[in-house]
Amino acid sequence: MRRAVDQPAEGIGERQALYNGFGDALGLAVELAVIPVLFALFGLWLDGRFGTRPILMIVFVVLALIGLAARAYYTYNAQMDQHEEGMPWKRRS
Repeated sequence: MRRAVDQPAEGIGERQALYNGFGDALGLAVELAVIPVLFALFGLWLDGRFGTRPILMIVFVVLALIGLAARAYYTYNAQMDQHEEGMPWKRRS
């Protein structure tokens, strides 16, 4: 059943928040997949130039994973601080 055009749409804000959440999750998933691959390729290229295969590739992948984990941790903490702003357990006198 279709609603009339002049009736207000209920839940538009909720739907928009849901779609924003999907977009954020997709962006994070792509970031978590692509960044280590790019670092691995760069490390492999450097390994080929210096003849140190696969040491630099491993080092760069580990650095990428550490960086992504740190970024996820600090982003999550910042989002939680923003979400909990003004909550009774966060009030400071």
